[in-house]
Amino acid sequence: MSASASLARLSVAVMPGGEAQVPITVRNTVDIVEAYRFDIVGVPVEWVSIDPPTLSLYPGTAETVTITFRPPRSSQVPAGDMPFGIRVIPSEYPDTSVEEGTLTLLPFSQLSADLRPQVHSGRSRARYRLETENLGNRTEDLDFSASDSAEQLKLTLRPATAVVDPGGLFDGVVVARAKRLLWRGEPRRMPFQSQVRGEGDAVVTLSGTFIQQPVLSAWLLKLLALLLALLLALIALWFGLLRPTVRSAAREAADGKVQEAANRATQAAVDRQQPQDGAPPPQAPKPASEPSPGTVTKGPSNAQLTDAADQFSVSLPLSSPLRTKIGVPAEESFVVPDGKIFLLTDYLAANPQGDEGTLTVRVNNMLVVPYALENFRDQDYHSVTPIRVPAKGRVTMTVICRKVGTPPNAPPPTTCSESLYLNGLMADAPR
Repeated sequence: MSASASLARLSVAVMPGGEAQVPITVRNTVDIVEAYRFDIVGVPVEWVSIDPPTLSLYPGTAETVTITFRPPRSSQVPAGDMPFGIRVIPSEYPDTSVEEGTLTLLPFSQLSADLRPQVHSGRSRARYRLETENLGNRTEDLDFSASDSAEQLKLTLRPATAVVDPGGLFDGVVVARAKRLLWRGEPRRMPFQSQVRGEGDAVVTLSGTFIQQPVLSAWLLKLLALLLALLLALIALWFGLLRPTVRSAAREAADGKVQEAANRATQAAVDRQQPQDGAPPPQAPKPASEPSPGTVTKGPSNAQLTDAADQFSVSLPLSSPLRTKIGVPAEESFVVPDGKIFLLTDYLAANPQGDEGTLTVRVNNMLVVPYALENFRDQDYHSVTPIRVPAKGRVTMTVICRKVGTPPNAPPPTTCSESLYLNGLMADAPR
Protein backbone atom coordinates (compact mmCIF):
# COMPACT_ATOMS: atom_id res chain seq x y z
CA MET A 1 0.00 0.00 0.00
CA SER A 2 1.51 3.28 -1.08
CA ALA A 3 -0.29 5.50 1.46
CA SER A 4 -1.75 5.45 4.93
CA ALA A 5 -4.60 7.79 6.01
CA SER A 6 -6.17 8.53 9.38
CA LEU A 7 -9.12 10.74 10.34
CA ALA A 8 -8.70 13.13 13.20
CA ARG A 9 -12.31 12.36 14.29
CA LEU A 10 -14.31 9.32 13.40
CA SER A 11 -17.63 11.04 14.21
CA VAL A 12 -18.72 14.58 13.39
CA ALA A 13 -22.04 16.37 14.02
CA VAL A 14 -23.42 19.12 11.85
CA MET A 15 -26.61 21.19 11.80
CA PRO A 16 -28.23 21.29 8.35
CA GLY A 17 -27.50 24.66 6.91
CA GLY A 18 -24.18 24.82 8.77
CA GLU A 19 -20.82 23.15 8.22
CA ALA A 20 -18.40 20.81 9.98
CA GLN A 21 -14.74 20.00 9.16
CA VAL A 22 -12.82 16.77 9.59
CA PRO A 23 -8.99 16.69 9.05
CA ILE A 24 -7.46 13.56 7.48
CA THR A 25 -3.69 12.88 7.50
CA VAL A 26 -2.11 11.19 4.47
CA ARG A 27 1.43 9.62 4.58
CA ASN A 28 3.54 8.40 1.59
CA THR A 29 4.84 4.95 2.49
CA VAL A 30 6.70 4.17 -0.76
CA ASP A 31 10.12 5.27 -1.98
CA ILE A 32 8.93 7.43 -4.86
CA VAL A 33 7.08 10.70 -5.12
CA GLU A 34 3.37 9.92 -5.21
CA ALA A 35 0.31 12.01 -6.12
CA TYR A 36 -3.03 11.38 -4.43
CA ARG A 37 -6.63 12.33 -5.10
CA PHE A 38 -9.68 11.86 -2.82
CA ASP A 39 -13.18 10.55 -3.21
CA ILE A 40 -16.15 10.66 -0.77
CA VAL A 41 -18.73 7.87 -0.46
CA GLY A 42 -21.94 7.57 1.62
CA VAL A 43 -22.64 11.34 1.55
CA PRO A 44 -23.91 13.37 -1.39
CA VAL A 45 -20.88 14.83 -3.11
CA GLU A 46 -22.57 18.25 -3.34
CA TRP A 47 -22.43 18.48 0.46
CA VAL A 48 -18.64 17.95 0.60
CA SER A 49 -15.57 20.01 -0.28
CA ILE A 50 -11.93 18.75 0.01
CA ASP A 51 -9.05 21.13 0.48
CA PRO A 52 -6.74 20.54 -1.28
CA PRO A 53 -8.46 18.27 -3.79
CA THR A 54 -5.11 16.59 -4.75
CA LEU A 55 -1.84 16.04 -2.91
CA SER A 56 1.79 15.14 -3.90
CA LEU A 57 4.10 13.66 -1.27
CA TYR A 58 7.80 12.78 -1.17
CA PRO A 59 8.70 9.37 0.16
CA GLY A 60 8.16 9.17 3.92
CA THR A 61 6.37 12.57 4.21
CA ALA A 62 2.78 13.34 5.38
CA GLU A 63 0.27 16.21 5.03
CA THR A 64 -3.26 16.98 6.26
CA VAL A 65 -6.31 17.41 4.02
CA THR A 66 -9.51 19.13 5.33
CA ILE A 67 -12.90 17.56 4.59
CA THR A 68 -15.80 20.06 4.96
CA PHE A 69 -19.47 18.92 5.22
CA ARG A 70 -22.23 21.47 4.33
CA PRO A 71 -25.65 19.71 4.33
CA PRO A 72 -28.50 22.02 3.23
CA ARG A 73 -31.18 23.17 5.67
CA SER A 74 -34.12 21.25 4.27
CA SER A 75 -36.86 18.91 5.39
CA GLN A 76 -35.39 16.48 2.83
CA VAL A 77 -32.30 16.07 5.05
CA PRO A 78 -33.52 13.78 7.86
CA ALA A 79 -31.91 13.95 11.28
CA GLY A 80 -29.72 11.03 12.31
CA ASP A 81 -26.42 9.27 11.62
CA MET A 82 -25.02 8.94 8.12
CA PRO A 83 -21.89 6.70 7.65
CA PHE A 84 -19.32 7.96 5.15
CA GLY A 85 -15.97 6.92 3.76
CA ILE A 86 -12.96 8.81 2.30
CA ARG A 87 -10.92 6.98 -0.36
CA VAL A 88 -7.30 7.98 -0.92
CA ILE A 89 -6.41 7.06 -4.52
CA PRO A 90 -2.66 7.11 -5.56
CA SER A 91 -1.72 7.84 -9.16
CA GLU A 92 1.16 5.29 -9.49
CA TYR A 93 0.07 2.35 -7.45
CA PRO A 94 -3.34 0.80 -7.98
CA ASP A 95 -4.06 0.16 -4.30
CA THR A 96 -6.57 2.41 -2.45
CA SER A 97 -6.83 3.38 1.21
CA VAL A 98 -10.31 4.02 2.72
CA GLU A 99 -11.03 5.81 6.01
CA GLU A 100 -14.55 5.53 7.48
CA GLY A 101 -16.49 7.81 9.82
CA THR A 102 -20.01 8.91 10.86
CA LEU A 103 -21.73 12.19 9.99
CA THR A 104 -24.51 13.05 12.51
CA LEU A 105 -27.20 15.37 11.13
CA LEU A 106 -28.73 17.33 14.00
CA PRO A 107 -32.52 17.89 14.15
CA PHE A 108 -34.02 21.33 13.66
CA SER A 109 -37.56 22.74 13.73
CA GLN A 110 -38.99 25.16 11.21
CA LEU A 111 -42.69 25.86 10.66
CA SER A 112 -44.54 27.84 8.01
CA ALA A 113 -48.23 28.77 8.38
CA ASP A 114 -50.77 30.86 6.51
CA LEU A 115 -54.31 32.01 7.41
CA ARG A 116 -56.65 32.23 4.41
CA PRO A 117 -58.35 34.59 4.03
CA GLN A 118 -56.82 37.02 6.46
CA VAL A 119 -59.97 39.21 6.36
CA HIS A 120 -63.45 37.66 6.26
CA SER A 121 -66.92 39.14 6.76
CA GLY A 122 -70.28 37.80 7.89
CA ARG A 123 -73.25 38.55 10.12
CA SER A 124 -72.40 36.14 12.93
CA ARG A 125 -69.43 33.91 12.01
CA ALA A 126 -66.71 33.17 9.49
CA ARG A 127 -64.42 30.22 8.63
CA TYR A 128 -60.69 30.53 7.95
CA ARG A 129 -58.29 27.88 6.61
CA LEU A 130 -55.10 27.44 8.61
CA GLU A 131 -52.38 25.92 6.39
CA THR A 132 -49.27 24.63 8.18
CA GLU A 133 -46.09 23.18 6.60
CA ASN A 134 -43.32 21.39 8.50
CA LEU A 135 -40.06 22.70 7.01
CA GLY A 136 -37.92 21.00 9.66
CA ASN A 137 -36.22 17.62 9.45
CA ARG A 138 -38.11 15.94 12.28
CA THR A 139 -41.74 15.05 13.03
CA GLU A 140 -43.59 17.85 14.83
CA ASP A 141 -46.40 17.60 17.36
CA LEU A 142 -48.36 20.79 16.67
CA ASP A 143 -50.71 22.70 18.96
CA PHE A 144 -53.16 25.30 17.57
CA SER A 145 -54.65 28.20 19.53
CA ALA A 146 -56.42 31.52 18.89
CA SER A 147 -57.42 34.56 20.91
CA ASP A 148 -58.69 38.14 20.57
CA SER A 149 -57.72 40.87 23.01
CA ALA A 150 -61.18 42.52 23.02
CA GLU A 151 -62.93 39.23 23.85
CA GLN A 152 -65.62 39.90 21.25
CA LEU A 153 -65.19 36.57 19.48
CA LYS A 154 -65.56 32.92 20.30
CA LEU A 155 -62.71 31.20 18.46
CA THR A 156 -62.72 27.46 17.74
CA LEU A 157 -59.91 25.43 16.11
CA ARG A 158 -60.59 22.14 14.37
CA PRO A 159 -58.55 20.16 15.25
CA ALA A 160 -56.61 21.60 18.19
CA THR A 161 -53.56 19.31 17.68
CA ALA A 162 -51.85 17.49 14.80
CA VAL A 163 -48.73 15.42 13.99
CA VAL A 164 -46.90 16.45 10.82
CA ASP A 165 -43.95 14.64 9.25
CA PRO A 166 -40.96 16.52 7.80
CA GLY A 167 -42.03 18.29 4.64
CA GLY A 168 -45.70 17.54 5.36
CA LEU A 169 -48.69 19.87 4.97
CA PHE A 170 -51.71 20.15 7.27
CA ASP A 171 -54.97 22.09 6.81
CA GLY A 172 -56.94 23.16 9.87
CA VAL A 173 -59.99 25.35 10.37
CA VAL A 174 -60.46 28.42 12.53
CA VAL A 175 -64.09 29.40 13.22
CA ALA A 176 -64.66 32.95 14.47
CA ARG A 177 -68.12 33.57 15.94
CA ALA A 178 -69.31 36.96 17.21
CA LYS A 179 -70.66 36.88 20.74
CA ARG A 180 -73.35 39.47 19.89
CA LEU A 181 -75.32 40.25 16.74
CA LEU A 182 -74.96 43.64 15.08
CA TRP A 183 -78.48 44.65 14.06
CA ARG A 184 -77.75 47.88 12.21
CA GLY A 185 -75.10 50.50 11.70
CA GLU A 186 -71.57 50.39 10.33
CA PRO A 187 -69.69 47.05 10.04
CA ARG A 188 -67.57 46.15 13.07
CA ARG A 189 -63.90 45.08 12.69
CA MET A 190 -62.71 42.47 15.22
CA PRO A 191 -59.03 41.44 14.93
CA PHE A 192 -57.71 38.19 16.41
CA GLN A 193 -54.53 36.10 16.44
CA SER A 194 -53.93 32.39 15.89
CA GLN A 195 -50.78 30.50 16.84
CA VAL A 196 -49.12 27.31 15.63
CA ARG A 197 -46.71 25.90 18.21
CA GLY A 198 -44.33 23.01 17.60
CA GLU A 199 -41.61 21.40 19.70
CA GLY A 200 -39.08 23.69 21.30
CA ASP A 201 -39.32 27.33 20.29
CA ALA A 202 -41.03 26.78 16.93
CA VAL A 203 -44.00 29.19 17.07
CA VAL A 204 -45.83 30.94 14.23
CA THR A 205 -48.27 33.76 15.02
CA LEU A 206 -50.84 34.81 12.42
CA SER A 207 -53.22 37.78 12.41
CA GLY A 208 -56.78 37.70 11.10
CA THR A 209 -59.79 40.02 11.07
CA PHE A 210 -63.51 39.28 11.24
CA ILE A 211 -65.73 42.07 9.85
CA GLN A 212 -69.21 41.72 11.31
CA GLN A 213 -71.93 42.95 8.98
CA PRO A 214 -75.22 44.35 10.36
CA VAL A 215 -78.30 42.14 10.13
CA LEU A 216 -80.31 45.03 8.69
CA SER A 217 -77.95 46.49 6.15
CA ALA A 218 -78.60 49.71 4.28
CA TRP A 219 -79.45 47.98 1.00
CA LEU A 220 -81.84 45.61 2.80
CA LEU A 221 -83.67 48.53 4.41
CA LYS A 222 -83.94 50.22 1.02
CA LEU A 223 -85.27 47.00 -0.50
CA LEU A 224 -87.86 46.62 2.27
CA ALA A 225 -88.93 50.24 1.81
CA LEU A 226 -89.24 49.69 -1.94
CA LEU A 227 -91.30 46.52 -1.44
CA LEU A 228 -93.53 48.30 1.08
CA ALA A 229 -94.09 51.20 -1.34
CA LEU A 230 -94.91 48.71 -4.11
CA LEU A 231 -97.35 46.89 -1.82
CA LEU A 232 -99.07 50.15 -0.87
CA ALA A 233 -99.30 51.11 -4.54
CA LEU A 234 -100.92 47.76 -5.37
CA ILE A 235 -103.38 48.15 -2.47
CA ALA A 236 -104.24 51.67 -3.61
CA LEU A 237 -104.68 50.44 -7.19
CA TRP A 238 -106.97 47.64 -6.02
CA PHE A 239 -109.19 49.77 -3.77
CA GLY A 240 -109.10 52.82 -5.99
CA LEU A 241 -109.59 51.30 -9.43
CA LEU A 242 -109.83 47.54 -9.75
CA ARG A 243 -112.13 46.72 -6.84
CA PRO A 244 -114.77 49.36 -7.67
CA THR A 245 -114.67 48.27 -11.31
CA VAL A 246 -115.08 44.60 -10.41
CA ARG A 247 -117.81 45.31 -7.87
CA SER A 248 -119.61 47.66 -10.26
CA ALA A 249 -119.50 45.09 -13.04
CA ALA A 250 -120.73 42.35 -10.72
CA ARG A 251 -123.42 44.59 -9.26
CA GLU A 252 -124.60 45.70 -12.68
CA ALA A 253 -124.77 42.09 -13.83
CA ALA A 254 -126.72 41.09 -10.72
CA ASP A 255 -128.94 44.16 -10.79
CA GLY A 256 -129.66 43.58 -14.46
CA LYS A 257 -130.90 40.09 -13.61
CA VAL A 258 -132.95 41.39 -10.69
CA GLN A 259 -134.34 44.30 -12.75
CA GLU A 260 -135.32 42.01 -15.58
CA ALA A 261 -137.12 39.68 -13.18
CA ALA A 262 -138.79 42.62 -11.43
CA ASN A 263 -139.97 44.10 -14.74
CA ARG A 264 -141.43 40.78 -15.79
CA ALA A 265 -143.19 40.40 -12.43
CA THR A 266 -144.55 43.95 -12.51
CA GLN A 267 -145.77 43.65 -16.08
CA ALA A 268 -147.39 40.31 -15.29
CA ALA A 269 -149.15 41.84 -12.29
CA VAL A 270 -150.43 44.74 -14.37
CA ASP A 271 -151.55 42.42 -17.16
CA ARG A 272 -153.45 40.27 -14.67
CA GLN A 273 -155.47 43.31 -13.70
CA GLN A 274 -156.59 43.82 -17.33
CA PRO A 275 -159.74 41.92 -18.59
CA GLN A 276 -159.14 39.11 -21.08
CA ASP A 277 -160.70 39.02 -24.55
CA GLY A 278 -164.29 37.68 -24.33
CA ALA A 279 -164.45 37.89 -20.54
CA PRO A 280 -167.04 40.08 -18.80
CA PRO A 281 -165.67 43.36 -17.51
CA PRO A 282 -164.90 43.42 -13.79
CA GLN A 283 -167.39 45.02 -11.45
CA ALA A 284 -165.73 48.21 -10.37
CA PRO A 285 -166.60 49.49 -6.89
CA LYS A 286 -166.52 52.98 -8.32
CA PRO A 287 -167.84 54.54 -11.49
CA ALA A 288 -165.91 53.63 -14.60
CA SER A 289 -164.77 57.20 -14.87
CA GLU A 290 -162.87 56.79 -11.60
CA PRO A 291 -160.94 53.51 -11.74
CA SER A 292 -159.11 52.38 -8.61
CA PRO A 293 -155.32 52.66 -8.45
CA GLY A 294 -153.53 49.74 -10.01
CA THR A 295 -156.32 48.85 -12.49
CA VAL A 296 -156.39 49.60 -16.17
CA THR A 297 -158.82 48.75 -18.89
CA LYS A 298 -157.80 46.85 -21.94
CA GLY A 299 -156.21 49.27 -24.28
CA PRO A 300 -153.44 49.70 -26.78
CA SER A 301 -150.00 48.12 -26.33
CA ASN A 302 -146.93 49.94 -25.07
CA ALA A 303 -145.77 50.49 -28.64
CA GLN A 304 -149.08 52.14 -29.53
CA LEU A 305 -148.94 54.32 -26.43
CA THR A 306 -145.36 55.32 -27.13
CA ASP A 307 -146.30 56.89 -30.43
CA ALA A 308 -148.71 59.31 -28.73
CA ALA A 309 -146.82 59.78 -25.44
CA ASP A 310 -144.74 62.66 -24.15
CA GLN A 311 -141.46 62.48 -22.32
CA PHE A 312 -141.98 62.76 -18.58
CA SER A 313 -139.67 62.81 -15.52
CA VAL A 314 -140.11 63.53 -11.83
CA SER A 315 -137.85 63.54 -8.75
CA LEU A 316 -138.85 62.10 -5.37
CA PRO A 317 -136.54 63.60 -2.73
CA LEU A 318 -136.69 62.70 0.94
CA SER A 319 -135.79 66.19 2.07
CA SER A 320 -136.59 68.30 5.13
CA PRO A 321 -138.97 68.01 6.87
CA LEU A 322 -139.42 64.50 5.46
CA ARG A 323 -135.81 63.40 6.06
CA THR A 324 -135.66 59.97 7.53
CA LYS A 325 -134.94 59.44 11.19
CA ILE A 326 -132.60 56.59 11.98
CA GLY A 327 -134.37 53.23 11.89
CA VAL A 328 -137.80 54.74 11.03
CA PRO A 329 -139.11 54.08 7.52
CA ALA A 330 -139.94 57.06 5.35
CA GLU A 331 -141.78 57.12 2.05
CA GLU A 332 -142.15 59.41 -0.91
CA SER A 333 -144.53 58.58 -3.79
CA PHE A 334 -145.49 59.71 -7.24
CA VAL A 335 -149.16 59.28 -8.21
CA VAL A 336 -150.04 59.00 -11.88
CA PRO A 337 -152.62 61.70 -12.77
CA ASP A 338 -156.19 60.68 -13.56
CA GLY A 339 -156.70 59.83 -17.20
CA LYS A 340 -152.99 59.09 -17.79
CA ILE A 341 -150.74 56.04 -18.13
CA PHE A 342 -147.08 56.31 -17.07
CA LEU A 343 -144.54 54.10 -18.88
CA LEU A 344 -141.54 53.90 -16.51
CA THR A 345 -138.32 53.28 -18.45
CA ASP A 346 -135.48 54.67 -16.27
CA TYR A 347 -134.91 55.50 -12.63
CA LEU A 348 -131.92 56.79 -10.65
CA ALA A 349 -131.45 56.26 -6.92
CA ALA A 350 -129.17 58.80 -5.20
CA ASN A 351 -127.40 58.46 -1.82
CA PRO A 352 -125.23 61.61 -1.73
CA GLN A 353 -124.29 61.40 1.96
CA GLY A 354 -123.23 57.76 1.92
CA ASP A 355 -125.96 56.71 4.40
CA GLU A 356 -126.37 53.08 5.44
CA GLY A 357 -129.69 51.25 5.36
CA THR A 358 -132.18 50.02 2.72
CA LEU A 359 -134.05 51.67 -0.15
CA THR A 360 -136.90 49.91 -1.96
CA VAL A 361 -138.88 50.86 -5.05
CA ARG A 362 -142.47 49.65 -5.40
CA VAL A 363 -145.13 50.07 -8.12
CA ASN A 364 -148.67 49.80 -6.70
CA ASN A 365 -147.28 48.08 -3.57
CA MET A 366 -145.43 45.52 -5.70
CA LEU A 367 -141.68 45.32 -5.00
CA VAL A 368 -139.57 46.26 -7.99
CA VAL A 369 -136.08 46.17 -6.47
CA PRO A 370 -134.41 46.55 -3.02
CA TYR A 371 -131.08 48.31 -2.49
CA ALA A 372 -128.51 48.50 0.29
CA LEU A 373 -127.55 52.16 0.71
CA GLU A 374 -123.95 51.37 1.67
CA ASN A 375 -123.39 49.78 -1.76
CA PHE A 376 -123.80 52.94 -3.83
CA ARG A 377 -123.89 56.71 -4.00
CA ASP A 378 -125.67 56.98 -7.37
CA GLN A 379 -127.29 54.00 -9.08
CA ASP A 380 -129.17 54.20 -12.37
CA TYR A 381 -131.17 51.47 -14.11
CA HIS A 382 -132.74 51.18 -17.53
CA SER A 383 -135.68 48.94 -18.24
CA VAL A 384 -135.87 47.31 -21.67
CA THR A 385 -139.63 46.80 -21.28
CA PRO A 386 -141.36 49.85 -19.79
CA ILE A 387 -143.27 49.33 -16.56
CA ARG A 388 -146.91 50.42 -17.04
CA VAL A 389 -148.32 52.42 -14.16
CA PRO A 390 -152.06 53.10 -14.66
CA ALA A 391 -153.95 56.20 -13.69
CA LYS A 392 -153.80 56.90 -9.94
CA GLY A 393 -151.12 54.25 -9.62
CA ARG A 394 -148.19 54.90 -7.28
CA VAL A 395 -144.44 54.62 -7.63
CA THR A 396 -143.15 54.65 -4.03
CA MET A 397 -139.63 54.98 -2.58
CA THR A 398 -139.25 53.62 0.99
CA VAL A 399 -136.07 54.28 3.01
CA ILE A 400 -135.04 52.72 6.33
CA CYS A 401 -131.85 54.44 7.50
CA ARG A 402 -129.57 52.72 10.01
CA LYS A 403 -126.61 55.13 9.95
CA VAL A 404 -126.22 58.71 8.75
CA GLY A 405 -123.32 59.12 6.35
CA THR A 406 -120.75 61.90 6.23
CA PRO A 407 -120.34 63.71 2.90
CA PRO A 408 -116.80 64.94 2.07
CA ASN A 409 -115.90 68.57 2.82
CA ALA A 410 -119.19 69.22 4.63
CA PRO A 411 -120.36 69.33 8.25
CA PRO A 412 -121.78 66.02 9.56
CA PRO A 413 -125.55 65.80 8.93
CA THR A 414 -128.07 64.65 11.54
CA THR A 415 -130.55 62.93 9.21
CA CYS A 416 -130.44 60.69 6.18
CA SER A 417 -131.16 62.06 2.72
CA GLU A 418 -131.99 60.07 -0.45
CA SER A 419 -133.85 60.73 -3.71
CA LEU A 420 -135.40 58.79 -6.59
CA TYR A 421 -135.51 60.19 -10.11
CA LEU A 422 -138.14 58.68 -12.45
CA ASN A 423 -138.07 59.01 -16.21
CA GLY A 424 -140.42 57.65 -18.87
CA LEU A 425 -143.40 58.45 -21.09
CA MET A 426 -146.77 59.88 -20.07
CA ALA A 427 -149.69 58.99 -22.33
CA ASP A 428 -153.46 59.44 -22.26
CA ALA A 429 -155.34 56.52 -20.86
CA PRO A 430 -157.79 54.87 -23.32
CA ARG A 431 -161.42 55.80 -22.78
